[in-house]
Amino acid sequence: MPHLPDVFAARRELGWNGVSSTPTDDAQPNPTVRDPSIARSDLIAVGGAEDKEKECHILWEFFRRAGGKSAHITIVPAASGIPAVLGEVYANIFQQMGAASLQVLDIRNPMEARDPDNVEKIRSSTGIYFTGGDQERLAEVLAHSELMEAIRQQWQRGQTVIAGTSAGASALGQQMISRGYSGEPPTPAIVTVKTGLGLLPRVIIDQHFHQRNRLVRLVTAVAHYPQCLGIGIDENTAVVIQANNVMEVIGLGTVTIVDGTQLYSTVQEAAADEYFRLHNARLHFLPPGSRFDLNTLSPL
Repeated sequence: MPHLPDVFAARRELGWNGVSSTPTDDAQPNPTVRDPSIARSDLIAVGGAEDKEKECHILWEFFRRAGGKSAHITIVPAASGIPAVLGEVYANIFQQMGAASLQVLDIRNPMEARDPDNVEKIRSSTGIYFTGGDQERLAEVLAHSELMEAIRQQWQRGQTVIAGTSAGASALGQQMISRGYSGEPPTPAIVTVKTGLGLLPRVIIDQHFHQRNRLVRLVTAVAHYPQCLGIGIDENTAVVIQANNVMEVIGLGTVTIVDGTQLYSTVQEAAADEYFRLHNARLHFLPPGSRFDLNTLSPL
């Protein structure tokens, strides 16, 4: 039998204790809860398996937005089980593109994420790239650390573009799919939701989306957290979220949006391995070039 998802403590932290996911009259449509007076940098979430050898369209887009040949790029491979190897792969790519400077910030535990020397290395970065691996590992190392706070400040001030691929994309939300079953029917326990890095407070990101048949697990995650917008990103595909909360799809695949603002489900009442009832989830399929307003939850 699958393990129960680790969602109940996080629900209490959010002040949500309902039994079923029924919409309320005062539901807020702005999933990222951003202050429009703050000029944030772009944020790029990549669905994994981005092209690293041929046209490298997504990596070029990150490089351009980070400053092009004036870019000072920091690669954070903390999610990876082979951080030194993966860090070098990305460093070589951005070096060939012509970045002004590159560094691999190989931190492997929360103590290193509190090291003032490591925190200082973030201050000059115009672009930060979180690699793939295990999003739970990444969150355990970085969440609530001085390093993550420095990254957040740089981003909020409009000084540093942030990108994450695969696990690095999943970790960008406040709620994060840490484990899950692909291609399974809907039961409460097919997905485990934990706390991520918190850059997108009301968004849940899933990756390798259609390639690994993850629609049901993302819908289930949104059923657990109907105040969150689900974003499923295919491989070699990314979303670019700008400061005005307009999201654009780039790459070669599609992005799936799961809007739970009008959702009803019995996910809280069902046993862990029991099918649950769900109604009124809204879906959007967005091909490359599509734009979506995260404030109004509508395509542009």
